[in-house]
Amino acid sequence: LISASGAKTVFGNENPIGKTLLVTSGSVPVEIVGVVGDVRSVRLDQRNDMEFYRPFAQENFPFLSITVRSPLPPGSVTKLVQSALRTVDPSLALILPQAVSELMAQALGQAKLMMVLLGVFAAVALLLATVGIYGAVAYTVEQRTGEIGVRMALGAQTRDILRLVVNQGMRPVVFGLVVGVGAALALGRLIASQLYETSAHNPLLLSATIAVLGIAALLACLFPARRASLLNPVEALRVE
Repeated sequence: LISASGAKTVFGNENPIGKTLLVTSGSVPVEIVGVVGDVRSVRLDQRNDMEFYRPFAQENFPFLSITVRSPLPPGSVTKLVQSALRTVDPSLALILPQAVSELMAQALGQAKLMMVLLGVFAAVALLLATVGIYGAVAYTVEQRTGEIGVRMALGAQTRDILRLVVNQGMRPVVFGLVVGVGAALALGRLIASQLYETSAHNPLLLSATIAVLGIAALLACLFPARRASLLNPVEALRVE
């Protein structure tokens, strides 16, 4: 049996069934009897261009891995496999029984840790950005208290002050989001190889990111804007 990628590499678009192949230098040609799907048998983040599957009777490996699927607990399955091996050959030993979940945890442990760290850093960055926007808008409102008082004295309503402050606060945020999305789309090809079962141009992911950042920035602008809209025009006009 040969993997789909291996068949594509060696035979192109031809049908590999029935063709012969030298697996190693000096070996006897073997006949291909089937094509199977690709698997990542070495590392989960590394593709295998070529995989062969041969009957165990034709090979001379000192070690053998057995995969067993069962609804029973791993400990019970291990005992059943050991009992079955003794009936075949009492000298056979089960050296390292492991559940697939343990193997997956070992293989993905570092990746999961990196994802957790990236999530923490992203949350901290979002918090710092929100606090920064809030501080900048609050400072702007404080500096323009007199102007806001004049506008209110001339008839500006609460919603007008809210719109003024929020628009000015969100303007650089919208510009930054546009630049960020453009950079993500432009650099998507560079990070595509690092992604699994997702696209760097995933519209749902980009939309969710824009929504989270936009809502956080909007909330950061609304609080000082609300405070500005509640100013007493007389007191605001006294501020130099």
